Amino acid sequence: MSTPPFRWFAAFTTTAAAALCALAVSGSASAGVPVDRKLSVHITVDGKQDWKNVLQWSKATTTQSYDFSTVLRSDGRLFAANLLDPDVNMRMAIKTEYLRQQGMARLKAMGVDPKSPTLMQDLSTKAQKANYDCKGESICLSNTGTKFAELMAAAVEPDNSALFEGDPRYQFFFGFPSCANTIHARHQYSATGETAYGRKKDHIYPFALTYSGDSTGTPDEKQSMCLFFTVVVDTLENKMFVENVYLPAAWGKVSRTEFEKTRVEDNKELAVPGPLQGFVNENMRHSNFTGDTSGVLKLNLPLDGNATVLGAWTGEAKTTLKWAWTDVNGNPVGPTPAAAAKPAPVAAPAKPAETRSAPAKPAAQKKN
Repeated sequence: MSTPPFRWFAAFTTTAAAALCALAVSGSASAGVPVDRKLSVHITVDGKQDWKNVLQWSKATTTQSYDFSTVLRSDGRLFAANLLDPDVNMRMAIKTEYLRQQGMARLKAMGVDPKSPTLMQDLSTKAQKANYDCKGESICLSNTGTKFAELMAAAVEPDNSALFEGDPRYQFFFGFPSCANTIHARHQYSATGETAYGRKKDHIYPFALTYSGDSTGTPDEKQSMCLFFTVVVDTLENKMFVENVYLPAAWGKVSRTEFEKTRVEDNKELAVPGPLQGFVNENMRHSNFTGDTSGVLKLNLPLDGNATVLGAWTGEAKTTLKWAWTDVNGNPVGPTPAAAAKPAPVAAPAKPAETRSAPAKPAAQKKN
């Protein structure tokens, strides 16, 4: 029985992306000329929020901005299948097949026969040795686990390369380790109100809470920025597909004044407004190479990220979003004729599928 493809998606994001430039998906033809592109994003947020819980209340305002850019890389080839196909089932099937082919190439590079009847045992042995070589180092153990999850997926998934048959038009771009990127996040937040104490919550005391952050990204955020993004360029429509956008938070000072005393905490991560992620993802999921849009977000979750106080939050945030897909120097990229690029060959299946259909939707599957 085939392992459900969604079990291998976490492995796909990191290991397949990092290996893209070194491995051919399948076939013996050489890859095209590698291409680097830069994705730049600018976001502003200007919001107000009220909170009410019986006698307790607050009024808050916030201004935030997020500017970041990251470089992604393609091996230069075009594919007939869209790795970020809008249809969820088809996207899962295409990703799984791409991952399987990446894993098969890895197996061959490791000197492991993909058709070996002892494949699973061989992988298990290699995984144990790799884990031992990590000497207990957590990052090494995590990376090793992810790598062998990909290989195991390749070992058990059926050949579905018929999904990649057809006229090539899609170019895949992935993040890669130590890419060039920039992050600048600013966050100002101020709230005043009254909170209740005592067994009956009937003693009201005033409080004030402020956030102030202006940061350029932690080392972990910069590394995450390098590895997070996947972009597919449709060379016929000259549009792009972006799979979820990484939003780096601002870091800064949190100050709370209560009972005539002020407590200050430094180097704190300042919460990104909950609805902002969905707004950015939705507008960039299938878009032109450049875009400029705005909207008003409902603020029904606490701006300070603390929902433990319960109650009801109401408010709105005026939000702007700009993005650009350019060359690494920030220059616009023109149309890329699909006909000018070589097809990306895939291994022929033993028994070609009769139709280009995706497997049935798993019951617990979540949309990417």
